[in-house]
Amino acid sequence: MKKNIYQAACDLLLSGQKLILARTIRRSGSTPRDVGSMCIITQKGDLFGTVGGGLLEYQVQTRARTLFKEEKSFVYPFRLTGRDIAEAGMICGGEVDLYLDPLFPENKETLSLFQTIESEITAHRAVRLVTRIEDGIPALETGTRMLIKEDGAVIGGIKGLEPEKLPLTWNTPFELIPSGIKDIAFFVENIRLNPQVFIFGAGHVSVFVAQLAKLVGFNITVIDDRPEFANRERFPDADALIVSDFSHVFEGLRISENSYILIITRGHIHDKTVLQKALSTPAGYIGMIGSIRKRNLIYKDLMKQGITKERLESVFSPVGLDINAETPEEIAVSIVAELVKVRAPGKKLKNIIS
Repeated sequence: MKKNIYQAACDLLLSGQKLILARTIRRSGSTPRDVGSMCIITQKGDLFGTVGGGLLEYQVQTRARTLFKEEKSFVYPFRLTGRDIAEAGMICGGEVDLYLDPLFPENKETLSLFQTIESEITAHRAVRLVTRIEDGIPALETGTRMLIKEDGAVIGGIKGLEPEKLPLTWNTPFELIPSGIKDIAFFVENIRLNPQVFIFGAGHVSVFVAQLAKLVGFNITVIDDRPEFANRERFPDADALIVSDFSHVFEGLRISENSYILIITRGHIHDKTVLQKALSTPAGYIGMIGSIRKRNLIYKDLMKQGITKERLESVFSPVGLDINAETPEEIAVSIVAELVKVRAPGKKLKNIIS
């Protein structure tokens, strides 16, 4: 399973390494990455993740080396306009505020919080991390971070902050909240496991979809009723392989709003079976391969069984962005591109059924 940056931070802390976690907490104008982009810099100089590359990331790494010696936090206002852009050979210009947060294993509170993050997301539970944003917080100071679990339980605490007074929502990945005190704020991160893609059907297209989706940060489960197709030889990087008939497999799957369902079976009968089951789940995305004609025939049957037109319009079918794809590899590119687009903020319904 591909680990996210929080899990990577936990592993590095447990190995005894000191880290600087750099987060983008505010941006304006044209900048390479959005709020919430982050990277880890180790004392050895290793880099995990990215805040945008180029001059920005170079300056962050340079500043991080100083912070390992100073052992305190730093709010870094990065401004890139006019002559700076030309001299750096860059196109993007704008303003970015980054928070460089020292994570040292000697701070047992920090270590414990990141271990909790690791255990929660491994168990497929979301968790909310709240960090006090302020210049000059010593690396070993406590009371600067807290976690809020899905069930509302609070771990740790921030001096002067009552968690129930935070205007929080699970629908916003990142949020910078003013404290009411100058130069102090709170940064909220809603942390989830990498989105899970359930691929129903283990044919040729699915092989390439699994490879590409894994590459761009999805966790992959492949499901088929044929063991000669759903196996490690064909899907070496899949996180899980399930050999089961399509009508009963949903009973054992953990599907959430962070789940993506791809229906790429070997025939429209199986597609219809999977789609009918998928529509009763809270999956954040459902996509089905095939022509518009096939799709409409399946939709017609499902509407006769009581599934509403509005619910069917939430399905992405024909699946994939329209790039005139023909080969299995090209079709996989179009499908995974659509997954990436949906994963980003601002997704829209795919189909209007005539």
